Amino acid sequence: MSCNQGTSAENPAQTVLYSDSNYDLIARFYPALERCVFGIHLEKARQAFYEASLQSERVLLVGEGNARFLDSLLASKTGGSIRVVEKSPVMIRLAKHRINDRGKTDLRFIEADVRSYPTRQRFECIVTHFFLDQFNPSTQRVIIDRFNELTTDDATWINVDFIPPRTMPGRVLMWLQYTFFRIVSRIEARHCFDESTLAGENGWIVVENLNFLGGFVVAKRYKKIRRWMEPA
Repeated sequence: MSCNQGTSAENPAQTVLYSDSNYDLIARFYPALERCVFGIHLEKARQAFYEASLQSERVLLVGEGNARFLDSLLASKTGGSIRVVEKSPVMIRLAKHRINDRGKTDLRFIEADVRSYPTRQRFECIVTHFFLDQFNPSTQRVIIDRFNELTTDDATWINVDFIPPRTMPGRVLMWLQYTFFRIVSRIEARHCFDESTLAGENGWIVVENLNFLGGFVVAKRYKKIRRWMEPA
C-alpha cells in the first residue's frame, strides 16, 4: 500500500483553499462528540452502499476525516486505488494513525480542498459522508460540478448527509449543531440543504436511498447520467 502526503503533481506543497472551515480544533474529540449526540446511527449510515465502493477500481473519498469509513474499506478491499482528499492536516494525521499503513490497495492522502484538487485521474466512485451539509447551495453546485470533472461517465456517487428536519425537536437539534460548528469550525452553512435537485441538474440521478435516525439522515446512491443527457 502506498500512503503519501508529500509534495507531488497530485499533492502540491501549496494548494489554494477556497473555504475557511477548519476542523483541526475538534478533530481529536469529534468521534466522541458524535457518539454522544447520535449514538451509533451515523456510523451505520457510513456503511450504506458499502459494496459499491468496495467493488470500484478507483475510489475518491472527500472530507473523510479520521478514516472511520476508510478503515473498514481497507479491511476488505484488494487492489485498485483510493484517494482521500481532506483539508484538515490533523484529520489526516489521525487517519494515518488509525489505518496504521495496512491494506492491499494503492492509498494516498491529499491535503486539499476538493475544488482545487489537481489530478487528471478519473474515479469510478466518489464517497462523501457528512461533507456537503457544511456548504450553502451555491458552493454545493461548484463542488458537484467538480465531481463531474473527476469521474468517469458511468460513475457512482455515494452521499450520506443530514436533510432538513420536519419536526420541532429535529429543528432544535439542527440549530444547535450548526451553531456549534459555525463557531468552532467556521462552516459556511447555517442549516442543511438537500443537494438532490442540484445533483440532478448536474447529471446525477438517485437510484437508491436509505434512511437513518428516523429520516434525519439519508444515504443516497447516485449514478452519473450526463452522457445520455447530452445531445448527440
